[in-house]
Amino acid sequence: MNTISNNNISSYINETENAGKKALERVSAGLAINKAADDASGLAIADQLRTQSSSLRQSIDNANSGIAMGNIAQSGINEQEKLLENIKTETLKAITSTTGVEGREAIEKQINKYIDQYEQIAKSTNYNGQQLLKSTGDNALDDISIVAEEEIISLTKSDTTSVSDSLRNYMSDFSSNPNSMESLIEIVDKGIDRLASFSSDWGSASNSMESMVRNSLTAEVNTRNAESVIRDLDFSEGIANFNKSNIQSQVGYLAQSQANAVQSRVVGLLA
Repeated sequence: MNTISNNNISSYINETENAGKKALERVSAGLAINKAADDASGLAIADQLRTQSSSLRQSIDNANSGIAMGNIAQSGINEQEKLLENIKTETLKAITSTTGVEGREAIEKQINKYIDQYEQIAKSTNYNGQQLLKSTGDNALDDISIVAEEEIISLTKSDTTSVSDSLRNYMSDFSSNPNSMESLIEIVDKGIDRLASFSSDWGSASNSMESMVRNSLTAEVNTRNAESVIRDLDFSEGIANFNKSNIQSQVGYLAQSQANAVQSRVVGLLA
């Protein structure tokens, strides 16, 4: 009977020690599930939620990059619009009869400088090395896609240099030809409308990306909370289980020592 009791007590001690180690592991890691043995199905679900959360985080990063890109493009377009307004003002000054030949020649030089600045903005406005206001003529290279978890926002590079190309067609005889001046004003007005359309496209895309960020943030928070419910440890419960295992283990050792003492006395009496 004593041997059986000792075996039972040893088994009890082993079980409580293993339970204590598991409780300590959970408290140390702060996780209720550390390996498949703890909860295979729970671990699989938690891993899926973590993967989904990572995808949502990347979607947020992509959208924020897209918003930054849109802000850069719109800033460049705003500067180009100001230059077109300056060109129109100078052209109106040149077309009036009160401006002499030398004045028109000086205005022509100034307008050419504005056109150069306009094209420099188109060339230098880029995000991560990708020009935003200058088309390559290749649809594959001109397409811009912002990819999220379940959504893709597509837009195209703004072909702003088509406006400056049209302006240059009327600069060869600008100072001596009133028709060129009038045509230039028309091109400028159309160019301003075209830039406004480009700016609207970028603004609309930015609004969509901001909405994408808000939705993805909400989804990410909910996904992380769902993962936390499955994976994370309730510390008060974890510590209570650890203390319980310690006490049970100590009780087991005490019971074992008492059983050993009784067995020793019996052996002594028999001897």
